[in-house]
Amino acid sequence: MWDEKFEKLLRDRLPGLDAAAPLTEDLPLAAFGLDSMATVGLIMALEEDYGLSLPDEAVVPANFTTPGTVWKLVGSLTPSGSETPGAAGLGR
Repeated sequence: MWDEKFEKLLRDRLPGLDAAAPLTEDLPLAAFGLDSMATVGLIMALEEDYGLSLPDEAVVPANFTTPGTVWKLVGSLTPSGSETPGAAGLGR
């Protein structure tokens, strides 16, 4: 499962998701308001909050379809052994 910081970053960019609704791994982000501008904001927030630099080839729609795909991307770019998600701690 992802951390609270990740959940807040996503929820802040999903105006169509009720605050009481669960943020599940397979939730279709576009259906709840993650448009291109919100995606750019999410990328910037992920880079800042997790100390990442997303390579251009990682910035493709397929990596931003669900919370699970975004978390997997974050984990793939985080050094193993840190406090943030690493390869061993991806998603669910």
